[in-house]
Amino acid sequence: MSLNSPINAEAVRSLRDDIPALRHFHCLNSGGVSSMPQSTFARLLALQEKEFVYTGAHPDIRADYEEQCHSLRRELAGLLGAQTKEVALIRAVSEVVSFVASALTLNPGDQVILSSEEHKSGYLPWLALRDRLGIEVVAIEATGNDEQFINDLHQAITSNTRAICISHVTSERGIVLPIDKVSEIGREQEIVTIVDAAQSFGAREINVRALGCDVIAFPAFKWGLGPYGIGAMYVRQAMQDRLPPPGSGSGAAEQFDFPPGLIRLHPSAERYQYGARPYALFAGWRISVARVANLGLANIQKRNASLVAEARNALQDIDSVLVTPDQGQKNSGIISVGFSEISGTTAAEHCLRRHQILCRRAHNDTAVRFCFHAFNDAGDIDAMATAIHELV
Repeated sequence: MSLNSPINAEAVRSLRDDIPALRHFHCLNSGGVSSMPQSTFARLLALQEKEFVYTGAHPDIRADYEEQCHSLRRELAGLLGAQTKEVALIRAVSEVVSFVASALTLNPGDQVILSSEEHKSGYLPWLALRDRLGIEVVAIEATGNDEQFINDLHQAITSNTRAICISHVTSERGIVLPIDKVSEIGREQEIVTIVDAAQSFGAREINVRALGCDVIAFPAFKWGLGPYGIGAMYVRQAMQDRLPPPGSGSGAAEQFDFPPGLIRLHPSAERYQYGARPYALFAGWRISVARVANLGLANIQKRNASLVAEARNALQDIDSVLVTPDQGQKNSGIISVGFSEISGTTAAEHCLRRHQILCRRAHNDTAVRFCFHAFNDAGDIDAMATAIHELV
């Protein structure tokens, strides 16, 4: 098998050598929880040990953590084509969607548009507002046909539409949605656009200026090769006053005097960073972010698409259903395979127990999802094809 990969074999080998999980498994679950490099883990562990020994209250440690977090924001901004002041460090995508839903101060009858394949993080905050306030939540079918999606979006929008909240790449089937076109419609009609980039950050190019959206959020622990429980968000500078933080606390204010109670929030996305934060995790994530940056997001995107193309070829003569549509050059690193006789849960369990493949069920448990990242290779494709062949 010859991959058309822009990342040379030595770089792939170096990355694979730095991921201990690959010694035991075919790791095809970057869209769920990816395999963290040893270098990232070692960095965050060293920082947490230092904090344990010297206490996090030590001014030198606190100052170092603050600098590490600022540097991470700057490095993430560089990957996103954003300004540092537009990037904040967060805990989860659901946190961001919840905060935007709250900040918009929606009223009964207001409408929010989603895609049909949003992750629970993108659905639940809006459904909670539907049940509590009586807003309308509309879902547009995601099929992989951009023209149809945009036509359906135009049909769905009303004078009451306040937000469009969709994934850059859908989690169940890996469909790449036309964010740039959606954002253009949002700007024309003064509708806020929120993008869940959980399945795209670290896996493909993201340029916030080209995409044109108002908010983007993503976790560290998927394609970003980072630790669990942290992530980042982008909020367009012009939107920050329109989207006030849902709460406040230590870290959000540039100035706080008490008495008389003067509060001045940071004039940047730092205003969204309040409360205690896992500094060591953010500092450790910098190692993985640097690795992704060095490989190049454009190169990673091309390699992942090449891996998926080879995976499709390996399944051509197998009686299974590819539920991920082929979007050609736009393809993500995700491919979901469906079955008529067994559940996705059963298929994923078979892959793990018989072939040491880490994957997960998808598409309402009718399919199993495989995610191909830069560290995956031909051996992972062969293992997947063998497992699927045994299941059909």
